[in-house]
Amino acid sequence: MAHASLNHRNSNRWTWGVARLASFVAVLMVWCAMPSCSTAQDSFDINEAERMMTVDLVDLRSQLVFGLRTNLPGQVQFIDSVIAKVESKEIPRAMVNVIFVWARKRNPKIPYPYFEVALRLLAEKRGVTFPATNSIIVAQ
Repeated sequence: MAHASLNHRNSNRWTWGVARLASFVAVLMVWCAMPSCSTAQDSFDINEAERMMTVDLVDLRSQLVFGLRTNLPGQVQFIDSVIAKVESKEIPRAMVNVIFVWARKRNPKIPYPYFEVALRLLAEKRGVTFPATNSIIVAQ
């Protein structure tokens, strides 16, 4: 008789475990059906740059200096050259905003190196070059 109740208890555990697994799979399926989970990379809303341009909370220099956590003179020098290129319309501010947002998503603690490298590469494709600075410290 004790043996029969033991089987009944194990049967309830098995049923409970299957129910938990089924609910987990259901939640996982719903979560993966969401748009943010359907792509392998982070989806990027191209209009995010335009939205940033309509909100004039801070000027571009403050946005870049404080948002990218710059702390070296070479970094501030590069940002000043970026601002000069934006003001002379050599590169669009929307491009700077897109790279700014991407760099902050890429590494929230130290976004500046990602910003500079990406901006230099994209600007180079447009035929725009920036002066060389010692703003990125590379480990030897």
